[in-house]
Amino acid sequence: GQPAEPAPAGLERGLRHALARNELFLEYQPQFDLASGRMGGIEALLRWNHPELGLISPGHFIPVAESSGLILPIGAWVLRTACMQLSRWDAAGLAPLRVAVNVSARQFHAEEFKAEVKAALTDSGIAPQRLELELTESLLMRNAPAAIDSMRSLKALGIRLSVDDFGTGYSSLSYLVDLPV
Repeated sequence: GQPAEPAPAGLERGLRHALARNELFLEYQPQFDLASGRMGGIEALLRWNHPELGLISPGHFIPVAESSGLILPIGAWVLRTACMQLSRWDAAGLAPLRVAVNVSARQFHAEEFKAEVKAALTDSGIAPQRLELELTESLLMRNAPAAIDSMRSLKALGIRLSVDDFGTGYSSLSYLVDLPV
């Protein structure tokens, strides 16, 4: 059978070493345009292949990463890795795609986040409009004026922003109209 998920303390200990041990990886889910039926982008999805437990569900380890602060280095790694993968696909001659990366609330509100986005774009050489940051509704509800200011600052870089999981919280569609997404 499937091994039991470790307790949060065990997950945190494992996550502290997962990046250095190359246990984290990204899978890319295609995103299709419903009108044309063509693939227009991909979403980078974080996965963890634990050496003893095998694949651990993001539903188990992401909350632990978020609460422990490990989401900051992990999120920066995801952003860099996804942008560098686009660059490698470009070099291989594949059609240009857009990559969507989920951003945690803690990562989004971190002082260094905008600099990390700029560095990922610069280091990979991909055009800013090919990067889409997916923000959750709950992230936007916390200190909404500050979130909107940060979103405007990120949009000024030329990247795309989208709202993921909208409707799972208490926002209304009228609130969505005010967001720079």
